[in-house]
Amino acid sequence: MIMNHGNKMAEAELIYHVHIGKISIVVFWMLLVAVLFSCVTRHHPPFTVRPPEHRNLQAFENRLQKAVSASTHLTMEKIGRVDYPDFQAFLCRIRFQAVQSPRYRVLISAVIHGNEPASAEATARFVEDLIGSPEKYSNLAIDIVPIVNPWGWVHDIRYNQAGIDINRDFATFNAQESNIIKQFIQNTSYDLMMDLHEDPTARGFYLYQYGLADKNVCEKIVATIKDLGYPIEQNVRMIILKTENGIIDAPMWGLWYMRLTGQLSITNYCRLNNSRSVFTVETPTSLLWEDRLKMQKTAVTMLLDLMMDDK
Repeated sequence: MIMNHGNKMAEAELIYHVHIGKISIVVFWMLLVAVLFSCVTRHHPPFTVRPPEHRNLQAFENRLQKAVSASTHLTMEKIGRVDYPDFQAFLCRIRFQAVQSPRYRVLISAVIHGNEPASAEATARFVEDLIGSPEKYSNLAIDIVPIVNPWGWVHDIRYNQAGIDINRDFATFNAQESNIIKQFIQNTSYDLMMDLHEDPTARGFYLYQYGLADKNVCEKIVATIKDLGYPIEQNVRMIILKTENGIIDAPMWGLWYMRLTGQLSITNYCRLNNSRSVFTVETPTSLLWEDRLKMQKTAVTMLLDLMMDDK
């Protein structure tokens, strides 16, 4: 009888621990789901009333076309059409290629958020600079998409007309713009990809890097920006990452996490599919226009130069 009682006690204890273990597993998955859903980007409702226009898209495209016409090494191509009820625009790609068989391929994108205007100006000035010094990047084929979000850029709004944050849409592809970019780059491998941004809440310059073994490249760029007298951001916090001396170092597992939550950025997507060297450049909108442009230009040219030196 004593043995039977002991067996029953042991069996009851085993059942208790199994039960607790099952509860723990359920609680774990509930918490994980809660975290994942809490991280899903809150898009904006669609803009049913057209906001005021802040910028002229046709004038910007004419400027780019003028630059392209001035160089035999530049071409301009429409890669897709954004079509809303009261707004239509093309996404354009500028390609620089000075030799028939360049050694490296580069992708530069900008204005995926429409209220970050310095990135468009930085790409336009970069294209114009290429006219006078094509030999500097003769080993490169450079694809430039100056405005990923034309509706947002025209109206100075982060989102597209449908209220989608395009830079959180490269897992679900609900936006016209992200689908155009996907179709454009899906069969191309790049040696370097960079996305140009601005941050309305930051006080200084910072960079993202994705799935890299060290911070050497970013550290050199941050040091140069600092030597130019510009502030370096120390206090940006993302979902699971934060700046450290102007650098957000995104590990590969973080990119898979973002895919799981359904909110990949264009850089996340490119790092997972198209390029091993991917960076995001961020300048603070609180600083003067020309200072922001100088920081963007410095980062772009240094990334290109350091990539060629490293290869």
